[in-house]
Amino acid sequence: MLQHSYRTYLFGLALAGIDGKAVDTELVYVASLLHDLNLEHRTPGRCFAVVGAERAEAFALEHRAPPDRAKAIAAAIAGHITIGVAADLGDPAGFVSAGAFVDVAGARLHELRSEWVEEVLRRHPRLSFRDHLLNAFQAEAAAVPQGRISWCLRYAGFGPLVRLAPCAE
Repeated sequence: MLQHSYRTYLFGLALAGIDGKAVDTELVYVASLLHDLNLEHRTPGRCFAVVGAERAEAFALEHRAPPDRAKAIAAAIAGHITIGVAADLGDPAGFVSAGAFVDVAGARLHELRSEWVEEVLRRHPRLSFRDHLLNAFQAEAAAVPQGRISWCLRYAGFGPLVRLAPCAE
């Protein structure tokens, strides 16, 4: 998951550049690194992104981040799995969502230079990420049956999107 978090940031940064969006690099870096903080540690009945956002905000505050910055990090994390948010890379949640979706499903991958993508994957290998992610999503859907991941798996075809992603494992 750590390598996915690095890839999320790098892919988001590249897409923001393509889209001509200014981003707060520190904020989106922290949000990208922590966006799946709770995906592997489910809380029954509570969305992993929301619980992870709460933990990230507390962590930022403990490390003397200004409260508005800590809240912005949390908002980016909580919102990153909201359908449609990836359309605006100027929004930190959209940045994280778009960057993650390149890695998860290959969205907009064709817009990135293949040599650059290969270098990102060399530095931050996938390490069977696809299988790990699908297992984590299934467990999240079981823990939060009315949650966003459950909805994505059930109605948005998220499983096939992940399985058919053009990213080499």
